[in-house]
Amino acid sequence: MPRFGAGDAIYILPQYAHLQPANTAEVIRVVPDTYRPMFNEYVVEFADGSQATVMEFQIIEDVPGYNTDIARLVLSSQHQPLTAHVRGVTAIGQIILRTPGYDIDMTIQVTKSHTSIMGQVLERATTNLLKDLEVRLMKDSKLIITTGSDSVGIFKFRDVPSGPLNIVVVIPQTTRRIFGAFSI
Repeated sequence: MPRFGAGDAIYILPQYAHLQPANTAEVIRVVPDTYRPMFNEYVVEFADGSQATVMEFQIIEDVPGYNTDIARLVLSSQHQPLTAHVRGVTAIGQIILRTPGYDIDMTIQVTKSHTSIMGQVLERATTNLLKDLEVRLMKDSKLIITTGSDSVGIFKFRDVPSGPLNIVVVIPQTTRRIFGAFSI
């Protein structure tokens, strides 16, 4: 069953956005794939009137009234030696994603049995703690898990799959969401 219908606003994931004239569009037609929903096709129309076909794994919902910032990867310790064998932890790494106003700082812990992420969203140039945020972890456009940040803005994910991942942080106080991509 298709996730989106005619008239729905969609946002194209950053890794596929370069293939289209814009990041946002409106669904005008759906061509479902009965056997593989991730290959549902959507004919979408952009603000300039042009149309394109996108696949379900390339898009997420575009939340009306929210601005979406794309975070770029500024630090990944995958390209640096990881701390190994620290009290049962096989490896510890760090990832920082950045937008003009925010940083998403994440610590990745990999053990023999699972991978976990602990992170915090920081508003640069202020000392404000961003709390009560919704944080989603996705594999392409498929939601894996959702969590919230605590009273000091820390969020945690347990049992995270390896490979390329997407993160969406919803900041209701500023009607903004941050979208970033990284790999474990």
